[in-house]
Amino acid sequence: MNLKDKKILVTGATGFIGSHLVDKLLLEGADITIIKRPASSTRNIAHILNRLKVIPYDLNEYEEIKKALQQLQPQIVFHLAAHVDVSRDIPITNFIETDLKNTIALINALDGNYEIFVNSGTCEEYGKNSVPFKEDQAPNPVSPYSATKVAITHYLEMLHKTKGLPITTLRPFLTYGPRQIPKMLIPDLIIKGLTNQSFRMTKGEQTREFNYIDDIIDGYILAAKKQSTIGEIVNIGNGEEITISEVVDKVLDLMNNPIIPDKSLSYREGETMHFYCDNKKAKDLLGWKRKTSLEEGLRKTINWYKEAFNSGALKQWMVTS
Repeated sequence: MNLKDKKILVTGATGFIGSHLVDKLLLEGADITIIKRPASSTRNIAHILNRLKVIPYDLNEYEEIKKALQQLQPQIVFHLAAHVDVSRDIPITNFIETDLKNTIALINALDGNYEIFVNSGTCEEYGKNSVPFKEDQAPNPVSPYSATKVAITHYLEMLHKTKGLPITTLRPFLTYGPRQIPKMLIPDLIIKGLTNQSFRMTKGEQTREFNYIDDIIDGYILAAKKQSTIGEIVNIGNGEEITISEVVDKVLDLMNNPIIPDKSLSYREGETMHFYCDNKKAKDLLGWKRKTSLEEGLRKTINWYKEAFNSGALKQWMVTS
């Protein structure tokens, strides 16, 4: 399927993954509308904001959203809006209000009038499962955020099964790249290296997989074009585990080792020591595969932060994150 001139609705477009998705959709020639909370920063999409149509409402303003969507009649919907925080001690009511209720409001306002609804799940839904994580494993969430995401996935699965709604859920695995918020591992490390600050971490023996943002976006685009994942849950990730310590060393080596990491932190209670996916479904249904090696992706990411740092833009970007 060609996405040129397709009417596409994106929620969460101002976020890390969402902003890169919108970049790619514009290259595809799509006609894009975003739903944006008035309080959300447009920093990540400032360079393309004049090419987007904006619905400036919260998703919980149901009647206004419904009226706007009836006029828009989007053909493809990418739902990425969410409050993301994997902390264990945040009340789950926060996520029910911002994530679950908003998803229900959006799906009801759309009233089934679309070709495909691509829901953005999370790899966090697997929690304490055995690796590699497979889509047919029962979810085992370990945080209020991931528990709420599981509820959303099950709710949307139910709508597909009972009403035949064309819904798919993608579960992107750990992602990095330009414009990621500083509190995440790789941007935090890069920024600490650029500013000669101490970087504290654990021994880093736990393994993760790391996916460059462009590869993850390919998964979303393929899901919309092929629509072969309707009714499915699909992991998007390279499935190659590497220790946190090795990734930290790679980043610092590429930066000519400006700092020495302080590996004195204790592991979190209930720390997941292995976290990576089985991606057979993505390969079989979407023809998806990783295109960007870890070293290439890290170089691109480091270069972006260096340019932002040298231009003075990074300081302002960090303040508004």
